Formats: sequence, structure tokens, C-alpha cells
Amino acid sequence: MAKSLRSKSKRSFRSKKRESGKYAVAEAARLNRLNTKLAAVKEQDRPIVAPLQTAEDMAAEDQQGSYDSEALFACLEGMSVDGGRLDERPASVSTHGLRGSRREEWRKSKGMDPIPKRHGMNRQGGLAARRKAGRPSRRR
Repeated sequence: MAKSLRSKSKRSFRSKKRESGKYAVAEAARLNRLNTKLAAVKEQDRPIVAPLQTAEDMAAEDQQGSYDSEALFACLEGMSVDGGRLDERPASVSTHGLRGSRREEWRKSKGMDPIPKRHGMNRQGGLAARRKAGRPSRRR
């Protein structure tokens, strides 16, 4: 049988090749290339982000009355999301019954029942199950 790529012996041989021989040159070039890329990203000018407001700043704004809380809540009450109001519940979707899979849609288009009828009988005289129970057929 073949050895896995994650096996310890394969990993150790790969690391030895990386440290010495012709593979070491390619590994050093790769590391150098990645290092220059990382240094270039680090030196780029980053946009200055405004500092976050502390709790004291927010409390001071509330006392100054920078916004009217009653007007804010009145505005939110009338907001609609996806064409409906916030206080209305969407119609529930039933998950019971046919799911409308591609196989069922194909069977309906051919004039068949979406789910085929079961024809077999079990030992007790009832309809046979959809899946065969018992001993697994796959060898392990």
C-alpha cells in the first residue's frame, strides 16, 4: 500500500531536502519572495481609523441632546423590512410533505407519482421498507 503524504517518514525526508541540496535554493528564493511581499504590505499607508467613542463620551452626548430618542423610536416604528412592517410576522413556510426535489419534479413531468409506490412485502405481511436493514453489504 502507498504511504500517506502526512506520514512521519515522508515528512522528515521532505524537510531534509528543504534544508540541503538543490531544493534548498528554491526554498530560500520562495522565503525571500514572501518576505519582500510582506514587507511591502506592511509599509503601505493605512487609512487612519477614527478612535472609538468611550462610554463617557457617549453619556456626554446624551446629556447634550445630540439626538431626540422619541423621534428615533417613532422613525423606527414606521420602518419596513422587505415590504412588511417590523411588528408583522411573515407567513410561516411549511416543511411538511413533498420537498419538490429534481427527481420528484421529473416524475411529475412524465405523469408519474412524485414518490413511487412500494410493491414488496416483508415477512410480517406489511409493505417492505425503502431501505434494506440488516447486514451491511460493503466489506470493511
